[in-house]
Amino acid sequence: MKRIQSRAAAIAASLLAGQAAAQHEGDVLLLVEQGQITTNAFVGGVATPECSFLTTLETGDQTNDPGFDSPAGAFPTGSSVGFTLTRALRVWRDGTFDTIPEERVEVSWGPLGPVSTPAGDTPVDGFTLGVSSSGEFHYHYKLALRGPNAPGVYLLTMTMWSTSGSVAESEPISLLLNNDMDQETVDQAAEWWRDNGAWCTAGSCVADFNGDGVVNTQDFIAYLNAWTARDPRADVNGDGIVNTQDFIAYLNLWTAGC
Repeated sequence: MKRIQSRAAAIAASLLAGQAAAQHEGDVLLLVEQGQITTNAFVGGVATPECSFLTTLETGDQTNDPGFDSPAGAFPTGSSVGFTLTRALRVWRDGTFDTIPEERVEVSWGPLGPVSTPAGDTPVDGFTLGVSSSGEFHYHYKLALRGPNAPGVYLLTMTMWSTSGSVAESEPISLLLNNDMDQETVDQAAEWWRDNGAWCTAGSCVADFNGDGVVNTQDFIAYLNAWTARDPRADVNGDGIVNTQDFIAYLNLWTAGC
C-alpha cells in the first residue's frame, strides 16, 4: 500500500508541475514524499520512481546532464538543497563495478566547486543551491571527469539533502557516466547495476527480496543468504559495503512490508 501511495503522489506531483516540468525528460525529478527527498524519472511525461540515471560525457569529458528538477512547492521557501558524494568513483571492469579507478569526477556549478569524488568510501559534502521563491529547485551541475580519462562506464553515487530540518536526505542516487564506450557495453553495465546494486525503495519493494510479489519468510531467508555471502544485492543502504547496517535496514523494510 505504501508503495502505491508513493507512486500516486509522484504522478500527482508531475501533473501539478505542468508543462514546464514535462520539458525536462532525462533529468532527475526531486519530490518530497512523507518528509523525504525521493528521486524520479519522467517516462512518457509521467513521474516514475527511479534512483539510477545514465548520461554521456561530451567534449572535454564533461556534461551538464542530468539536471535536477522539482515542481514548485516541493521545498520550503528560503531553504537550499545540497549534495553528498557518498563513495569513491567506480568503473565498469571485468563484469562488475568493484574497481576504483585513478579518475575522479568533479562537480561544480558556476563559481561553486569543484567538489571531487573521494579517493575512498568516505562521504564528501558538496555545496548548496537555493530553491526559488516558489519552492522549486532546478539546476544542472557540471560533471567533469579528471585524471587519465580512459574510456569507460563510470559510477558516481550521491545523495541530495535539504537545509530544512523537515526534509530528510534522499536514498543513494547512481549516475552512470559513459565516456566513449560502445552502446553494448553501456547497456551491459547499466543492466548489471540495476540487477546488483541500484536499490531504490521508493520505486520497488526491497522487502520482497525474491521478487514473487509477496513479503514473507522466504524473502527473509533469501536476504539472509545473500547477506551472509556478501552478495552486492544485500547492500540495502547503498553505501558499497555489506554489513550489519544493511541487515538492520532490510529487517525494518521487511517488517514494514510494501
